[in-house]
Amino acid sequence: MIFAILLASLLIALAAKRMGQPYPIALVIGGLCLAAIPGVPEVTLDPNVVFYVLLPPVLFEAAYFTSWRDLMAQRRPVLMLAFGLVAASSAAVGAVCVWLIPGMNWATGITLGAIVSPPDAAAATAITRGLRLPRRIVQIIEGESLVNDASALTIYRFAVAAIVTGSFLWSQATIAFLWIALGGTAIGIAIGYAYVWLFPKIKDVEVEILSTFALAYGSYIAAEQVHASGVLACVAAGLILGRSSSNLFTATGRIRGAAVWSTAIFLCNVVIFALIGLQLRAVLRDVSGYPPEMLLGWCAAVTATVILVRIAWVYVVSPCRTGLFVVAWTGLRGVVSLAAALALPTETESGLPFPYRSLVLLLTFAVILVTLLLQGLTLRPIIRLLRLPADRTSEEEQLAARLHAAESALERLLELEDTAPRHVVDRVKGFFEDRVADVRALQELESGSEQMERPEEFQSLAEQRLWYELLRAERTAIIELRRQKVIGDEALHEIENEIDLLEARLSPR
Repeated sequence: MIFAILLASLLIALAAKRMGQPYPIALVIGGLCLAAIPGVPEVTLDPNVVFYVLLPPVLFEAAYFTSWRDLMAQRRPVLMLAFGLVAASSAAVGAVCVWLIPGMNWATGITLGAIVSPPDAAAATAITRGLRLPRRIVQIIEGESLVNDASALTIYRFAVAAIVTGSFLWSQATIAFLWIALGGTAIGIAIGYAYVWLFPKIKDVEVEILSTFALAYGSYIAAEQVHASGVLACVAAGLILGRSSSNLFTATGRIRGAAVWSTAIFLCNVVIFALIGLQLRAVLRDVSGYPPEMLLGWCAAVTATVILVRIAWVYVVSPCRTGLFVVAWTGLRGVVSLAAALALPTETESGLPFPYRSLVLLLTFAVILVTLLLQGLTLRPIIRLLRLPADRTSEEEQLAARLHAAESALERLLELEDTAPRHVVDRVKGFFEDRVADVRALQELESGSEQMERPEEFQSLAEQRLWYELLRAERTAIIELRRQKVIGDEALHEIENEIDLLEARLSPR
């Protein structure tokens, strides 16, 4: 059954990509169709599989490629969305539930609000990548998705504890919140820097790549074991490794690691979105006692609250006026919300059933489906309709960095002129002089980023040694530009990948 579901999911994802559609949406629809087929076994999602198997690598990979400079530049809107909006959404959903659903109290309503308040990191990045959105919008959306799970799960823990135990103390909750947030971040930072210190001792590409997965899972699990935020720990460790990767990995290690991680994240996303649709039968099974029209009304009210509160909040607090509706509309919920609902206890400490557990699960499922299908399917047409101005900041940074790197290589070549035959020096020098001229011409034309040309072959060991030294000079130059905040991590990774591909062609000698 597992193999059949995985095979069907891969075929659905392939078809969606061929048609130019977001594959997460296609997988959810495919999962719904599979769940509706008579005779297909019911698939029950284990919350621990989501929290401890699927979530850490997705968070870690997103944090690895996040620019610390850009994240800090957008820290106000990111924090207001990740913490302020989550709290506002939880309270608003709680109020609507107390008002509409007979007998539901504030603790249960806020529990539902905390479950459905955070947009899903996997859904946001999978759907918005490749849309060429303005840079500031992407920074806000991706920055929010890194942190909002931590704030939502914190509110969720407190609300569930209040229901299970029947008591709630603000003083204890405040101390616990500080430990969850600060403790999780500190654990991630400590483990991240410990890994950076230990990494040079590995010296094996396969082990290096696998050890990055160990860092993602290890930071998450270590924080959760001491009741801190595994999400923040994983994100902190990913940010640290991403910041240090240029000095840690070899060119071959980066190329092979990128391929492995890209495949792993795609597989995680395929499983995540297929599992959402497959939960349909289990969700509907336990709410058969409610009138269908009443269930539809509650689902519509909660979903509308989640969407409208986000739109209102974004327009009030965000300084980003260009394409603001895109930020407001990118509030897709995903598997973390579903896993949190499934993880609700079945009983309280007094032995009574957890109040409205099956209804909370249905409402969560409804919010996930509507946001994924409605917002996910309309996001691309809305972006085209808005005709947002092209953001060429990254391309301009790449051109400036390429020019600086090529000039640094020429300066290094002058220092190495006596270490190689004259014809070798002239050949290499001609290549870099041509590249400097090409980049300057592109800057004048403002025609976009160009791909770095590669020499056809390395004719001698002396030439390989010379190329190696010049590539080191280029890499050092762009790392220094990143350190000085002249360029961001996106530009760094683009140029570094081209340098890596060239360096990987050099002889192991």
